[in-house]
Amino acid sequence: MLLSAVLSCGDTEQDGPDVPEQPAKVLGTYSFDGKDYDILSVRHTKDDSYLMFTFSPLPASEKMTTYAVFGIRLYWLDKEVDIKDVNHNDDYVFIYEDPVRYYSQYRKPVSGKYLVRKNKEGNYTVNVELILADGTPFSMSFTGDF
Repeated sequence: MLLSAVLSCGDTEQDGPDVPEQPAKVLGTYSFDGKDYDILSVRHTKDDSYLMFTFSPLPASEKMTTYAVFGIRLYWLDKEVDIKDVNHNDDYVFIYEDPVRYYSQYRKPVSGKYLVRKNKEGNYTVNVELILADGTPFSMSFTGDF
């Protein structure tokens, strides 16, 4: 009885070899303010009007304290778009957050372009190059499934 109480309320050792933790699979990359980050988790939603993605350098099992959201109106799927030719926050949406910075969907980027393509394999390619409202560069390249 004492043994079960000790085992249930502290560190325990297990017999056998340690199983090393598997590194998260890198799904793509993004660059924010000149620094490159691996994309370790991606989520997406699609409805009758929009296709939205959330990209993060954090594994999906962790709290999403750093992420980029990018979404488009379905009309723009498979088309390369210069943001000066479309309506911000209607034709496309961009949000970036990390523990220090936050760019809401209401802070229109200064310039840039994007391409969201549905591939023959059924997965998506998302390429984004933006200069954010304060001049910070953001770029991203992703091709994959969810």
